[in-house]
Amino acid sequence: MKALKNNFRFSKRSFYYPGLILLISVFLLSFTTDPNDGLKADVSKNINEENATIHLNLRVHIMQDITMVHSTGVVMENWITPRDIKETIMPEVNSIWKQANIQWDIESIIEENVVKGDTYEESLTFIAGTKRDAEGHSDSDRLPHLYSLMQPQNMSKADELDKNLFHIYLFPFIGNTSQGNAMRPYNWSTVVGTWSNKSNKGGIPEKALLTEDHKSFKKGSLSRTIAHEIGHVLSLQHNQCETDCLMGGKSQGYLLTNEQIAAARLAASKRLK
Repeated sequence: MKALKNNFRFSKRSFYYPGLILLISVFLLSFTTDPNDGLKADVSKNINEENATIHLNLRVHIMQDITMVHSTGVVMENWITPRDIKETIMPEVNSIWKQANIQWDIESIIEENVVKGDTYEESLTFIAGTKRDAEGHSDSDRLPHLYSLMQPQNMSKADELDKNLFHIYLFPFIGNTSQGNAMRPYNWSTVVGTWSNKSNKGGIPEKALLTEDHKSFKKGSLSRTIAHEIGHVLSLQHNQCETDCLMGGKSQGYLLTNEQIAAARLAASKRLK
């Protein structure tokens, strides 16, 4: 009987002491910081930031009080309205750039009268007559003429050029077989023509389509042209993918590669700082 009692006491001790140690360990662990907690938090934060939507501000200039005459006799004026921008063009641009989790927010829409300086008529004639060279390059000499038509007070100030504000200028026409141009030396002022003869290789200019079915690309749309040109503003170049490319010079479509998405997001994030 005595041996049984001793065994019972031993059994209680065997249960009691390890159990007590376990409870103390759990209690102490609740106050112990994992040395990797900070690293885990940073990794989680980076993942969230990488996937977060980047919002970029876009100022749209609809150039007014301007009539351009093509050599074929077509008279071109701007026909785009602020409603077209808000309800059709920008939703389409954002549907394209959703691939990169980048959203373009309208900062303002300005119906802007062009500057009519001493060389105004000369500039219009020159722009309407420009053509691509034998290698397919558009005439860069038209850019200072287009820039001279923009109102300085509506541009980004010198200390705003690397900040989160981008500009799209809608002109009636910006040159033969051309639909858009990211003007890097001119405050990155992106110009787009609301009339174009690119699809008919320099023939009679036609009003650009506002949008076009992504699966049946024929001649491109005003929305796609804007999406393409702001891709240039975000550091992307031509021919960096093989088929159905948003940035394609030859294979034109709506797709961005993973490399292009990473490059565009990096360029966009720098403008947010």
